[in-house]
Amino acid sequence: MNDIFRILLVDDSPDDLAHMRQMLLCGSNRPYEITEAVLGSAALRLIAQHHQKPCNTSADCSCDGEPAEPAGPAVQAQVCAPRYDRPFDCILLDFNLPDMNALEVLAELCDGSELPPCPVVVITGWNGSDSSDGHKLIQAGAQDFIGKSWTTSESLTRAIENSMERFELQTRRRTVEAKLSESEERYRNLFTSMSDCLCLLEVVPAAPGQPLDFRYIALNPAFAAQTLIPGVLEQTIRQTKSDDAAEWLDHYEQVRTTGIAFRQERHLVTQDRVLDVHAFCMGVPGSQNVAVAFKDITERMRAERQLAAQARALEELDHRKNEFLAMLSHEMRNPLAPLSNAVQLLQLIPDENPVRMQALAIIERQARQLNQLIDELLEISRISTGHVQLRREQVALSSIVARAIETSQPLFTQKEHALAVTLPSQPVWLYADAMRLEQIVVNLLTNAAKYTDRGGQISLDVQQEGDVAVLRITDNGIGIAPELLPRIFELFTQAERSLDRSEGGLGIGLCLVQRLVELHGGTVSASSTLGQGSDFVVRLPAMQSAFLSKPMLADTLQATVQWAEESANALRILVVDDNVDAAKSMMALLQMSDHEVKLAYDGPSALLVATAWPPDVMLLDIGLPGLNGYEVAKRLRQDAELDQTMLIAVTGYGHESDLQNSRSAGFDYHLTKPTDYAELEKLIKLAASRG
Repeated sequence: MNDIFRILLVDDSPDDLAHMRQMLLCGSNRPYEITEAVLGSAALRLIAQHHQKPCNTSADCSCDGEPAEPAGPAVQAQVCAPRYDRPFDCILLDFNLPDMNALEVLAELCDGSELPPCPVVVITGWNGSDSSDGHKLIQAGAQDFIGKSWTTSESLTRAIENSMERFELQTRRRTVEAKLSESEERYRNLFTSMSDCLCLLEVVPAAPGQPLDFRYIALNPAFAAQTLIPGVLEQTIRQTKSDDAAEWLDHYEQVRTTGIAFRQERHLVTQDRVLDVHAFCMGVPGSQNVAVAFKDITERMRAERQLAAQARALEELDHRKNEFLAMLSHEMRNPLAPLSNAVQLLQLIPDENPVRMQALAIIERQARQLNQLIDELLEISRISTGHVQLRREQVALSSIVARAIETSQPLFTQKEHALAVTLPSQPVWLYADAMRLEQIVVNLLTNAAKYTDRGGQISLDVQQEGDVAVLRITDNGIGIAPELLPRIFELFTQAERSLDRSEGGLGIGLCLVQRLVELHGGTVSASSTLGQGSDFVVRLPAMQSAFLSKPMLADTLQATVQWAEESANALRILVVDDNVDAAKSMMALLQMSDHEVKLAYDGPSALLVATAWPPDVMLLDIGLPGLNGYEVAKRLRQDAELDQTMLIAVTGYGHESDLQNSRSAGFDYHLTKPTDYAELEKLIKLAASRG
């Protein structure tokens, strides 16, 4: 409320205007701004002007508004007031005016609304109050009415103040009602337009001992269309004769009394439908109403079941794929084992015939390449299924690089590449799996050698940048096409294949590199310009000098092996393999090293020979007839006379689970076919050192 009351006096009698002004000034200490009009139409124009652009008509007024009233000495605007939300704080309106009466003025002011733009007090010439006439004025929009003959200064002031308060309350009520109406309209629109079924339930008052029930009091169109229960409005749930009515009623009553919402997926067996039902309390806990929304999720559930079935099928296919790969590797390694043994056996026999030496080199190289392809195929399967466990230890990156170069050297020699190696003056230490790191470097070196033309330049650079070890391999080969570069580490990704497939490979190597690097917490990136070579950068967490430990057990083991190499004696070795060629070729190799060797071709025979002739070392295949290698190892470990025998699994099974099974069965070591005879010799010499 403003400090100054802005009053509009509308009366065609100058005496009455003066009398009203005097009563206003005498009836209250509050200051008034009084504007006067003698006609109803003039009053309407004043109200419109003050509501939009109020001003006065004085010569010194700076605004450019029109005069409030063009004629009549009694019509005047006292001030040039600022804009207000309402044109006046109150209008004192004479009932009978020359051009229109108060009811007509109120009709114009309200313009179809319940309230005029500001409070109106009608001043009548009635000697008394006629309730019917007064009711008409109130219904027309006036906040009060008073009679000229019985109005005093105090009653006039009180009528103005009361009308202003009443108008404020009516305005607020109208605002609240408008918002409530909008809210109800939104609710109705939502209620009728939502595709989910929705109904409102009201608890039915029940006498003691009577069963609980709820009545349908509102349904949306979706409910009527989808429930297949016609005419349920105003019926109770029990009247619909639902088979599970009692259960639902208990749920609804719990929602109503506790206010805790209830949700459940319900299978309607008779209709072969699944509903997602959501019940919630309307109002505070204990209120009479519960809302129930539900939707038919039958198709969604069917789709989910289909997806689940497809996922199970894919999982089964993946399992079968892994089993197939394991069996494939086993079956491919079996013929590779005697082939590799035969090559190594022939290499031990002195013969300078160049044709023979060249043929042996070709067989060895191709067998090694085939073995590498099998390893990569199984390795990516193990990593993809999360079956790889890193055996971390403190390792020097330079030693990893040295072993990787030694492994890759035959390919570099074959293609006449020049390899430049740069190592830092101080060792770069990593806490990593040495075998896996070597695998990373070998794959990158092999990739560089394969995709670089004969006589190319390849560089390997190792640096330490803060707490990161950086290994960079650069070549001047054919490079990588721009469209292929973003996918270079994806599985089975290769450059465009030529008909001769001279580079070979399965597109697994770089994917394997990335997976192994990430397992170590590192990153690998590639950059290239087509026709100008490629650059691969591996970044791995480096160990800080403060965390470097004493020489690892591997150093002690290496010293023991070196001592064993100098002092090894002939050992008794039992070779057990159902592949006769593999067994006999291994026997020949071992006999070339002066070992005493016996053979067995199945599990039961192996137990008989080992019991009668306790060996120092036993090379035991896993997939044996009669008894498998695991069972043979377990029984041997139960014999006290054989507890010192070194058991070495020599098998085509190379999964991580196979290694774990070997350890559980009692094997000391696990080698995968075809066996690297140099690695086998180290283990045999280690067995000799035990004695």
